[in-house]
Amino acid sequence: MRDPGKGKVVIITGASSGIGAAAARRLARDGMHLTLAARRLDRLEQVAAEVESLGGEALVVQTDVRNRDDIQRMVEATLDRWGRIDVLLNNAGIGHDRLLIRTKPERIQNEIHINLTAVIECTQVVLPVMLRQKSGHIINVASIAGLIATPGSTIYSATKFGVNGFSDALRRELRGSGISISAFCPGYVPTEISPDLKAIAEGQPDAPHVPGLMPVSYVAEQIARLIHHPRRRVIIPTSWKILVVIAFLFPGLADAVITLFMKKFTQDKK
Repeated sequence: MRDPGKGKVVIITGASSGIGAAAARRLARDGMHLTLAARRLDRLEQVAAEVESLGGEALVVQTDVRNRDDIQRMVEATLDRWGRIDVLLNNAGIGHDRLLIRTKPERIQNEIHINLTAVIECTQVVLPVMLRQKSGHIINVASIAGLIATPGSTIYSATKFGVNGFSDALRRELRGSGISISAFCPGYVPTEISPDLKAIAEGQPDAPHVPGLMPVSYVAEQIARLIHHPRRRVIIPTSWKILVVIAFLFPGLADAVITLFMKKFTQDKK
C-alpha cells in the first residue's frame, strides 16, 4: 500500500537545527520533498545531506523570515522545483528568556517579528498556492507557553499566544477550503531556541534541570503524525493538558502554581 505521505512537498522554516532539522530527518523517511529554509546556509546543507541519505529530497533556500522578499523567494523556489506546496511548517522561532524589565527593545521587536509576524507572512505568501490547489496543511509551531503564560518569558509567551490565536482565526476563515490549519504546542525540548535549553542540548554540566523535557526526535515524530492526520491543536506531552485546563478555568490557582514552579528559573534571568 502506497504511503500517503510519500512525495508530499513540505516547506520547513527554521530547518537548520532543533525541531526543524529533526522534523526534516523524520519526514525524509516518508519520502517527502522538503524545502529547508533558515539563515545558516552551512547548517542547512548538512541537514539536506542527511535528508538525501534517508530517502527524501531536499531543496536548500537560505531564508531570513524577517525579510518578505526572502519568504517570496522561498515559495517561488519550491514551486519551481516541485510545482506545488502541500505543507508549510512554520517552525522558525527564538526565545531570549529574560525578565521584561531587563529586555532590550530591539530584542522585543526581533522576537515578535520571528515568532509571530513571520508566521503570518509566510502563511500569507503560501496561501494563494494552496487555495489554487484546493488543498494544503499549515502547521504553526506554537508552544505550551502559548497556552500557559510563564514568567521570565513574557515576550515569548505573548508571541506564542498570538500564534495560537492566529491559527484558530485562520482555521475558521478557511473552513471548507480544503486547507487544514494546526497549532503544534510542545513543552520543553532541548534545542537552541533559548540559552537554558541550548545548554541542555549541548550537555553543559551547569545546565538547569527542566521538568517534562522531551527528546527532539519524539517531537519530530509527532509532527509526522500530524501531517498524516491533521488536527486543530496538538499538545505534548499529553500529561500537560491538565495544566492548560487549570490555567484556563482557575487562573488564580495557575498564578500561584506557575509562579512557584518557575521561580528557580526566573531568579537567574539576566
